[in-house]
Amino acid sequence: MARLKTPIAWLKIIVGPDWMRTYGIATGMALVLCFTGANGTNALPLAPRFLYWLSLMAGGTIIAQIAGRLLDRYTNLNLWQTITVMMLCITPLITILAWLVTAGVNHRAPQVETLIVYIPPVLVISLAMTGLHVLVSRQPVQSHAFATAQTLEPGVAFRERLPFKHRHADIFALAAEDHYLRVHTSAGETLILMRLYDAIRELDGIEGSQVHRSWWVAKDAIADVIRSDGRISFSLKGGLSAPVSRSYQKALKQDGWL
Repeated sequence: MARLKTPIAWLKIIVGPDWMRTYGIATGMALVLCFTGANGTNALPLAPRFLYWLSLMAGGTIIAQIAGRLLDRYTNLNLWQTITVMMLCITPLITILAWLVTAGVNHRAPQVETLIVYIPPVLVISLAMTGLHVLVSRQPVQSHAFATAQTLEPGVAFRERLPFKHRHADIFALAAEDHYLRVHTSAGETLILMRLYDAIRELDGIEGSQVHRSWWVAKDAIADVIRSDGRISFSLKGGLSAPVSRSYQKALKQDGWL
C-alpha cells in the first residue's frame, strides 16, 4: 500500500527547492498589478489592494507548484507540452480562487454568473507568470565528449590547474564553494580557485553537465539516480551524492540523464 504523504512532504511540494525565486516572482507580480490597479482594483486602498493581489499570486503559485510537481513526476512532456497542460489544469482552479477572493474582498456572496468574467484575466496573468518562470529558469551548462579520437587528454586545459596527483585521474564532479571549486576525482578531492562556469568550459572532452547551480558531474561517474520526497540526486562513483536542481531536471530528462 502506498504510504500517505506527511504534512512536511506536502509542504516541500508547495514550497519547492527554489522557493525564494518562485515566490519572489509572485510578490513582484503582485506589486506590479497593485500599483497599476489592474482589473479595476484601483478603487481599493493601497494596502488592501496589495493584499488582494498577493493572496491571488501566492494562491495561484501554490496551485501551479502542485500541478508542476505532479506533471514532472507522472509525465515526460517537453517544455511547450508542459506549459499547455499546465494552463489547462491551473486556469480553472485559479479562476475559482480569484472569483472567491474577489467576492470576499467585496463582502458579498460569489455569483455563479460572474465566474466566466474571471477567465480571460486569469489566463493572461497565468501565461505571464509562466513566461517569467521559463525566462529565469536556467539551462544546465554542459561539456561534451569529442566526436573523434583526440591526441590530447580530455579536459586537458582544466587538468593543468590541478595538483600533479589529480591530473590524470578520472574527474567525477565539481562542487562550487564560494570562489573555490572542490574537484572530486578517482585520486581523491582537491580545492582550486576557479568559477564553476569557467571550469565547465575547459572540460570539453569529458561528457558532463551542470545539475545544480553549484554542481557539475561527469556522465560516466553516475552510478545511480536517487529519488526521494520529490527530490532527485545522483549517486556517483567514490560514494559521492550530487543534488539535481528542479530547474535543470527537465533539460536533463530530455538529454537522457533522468
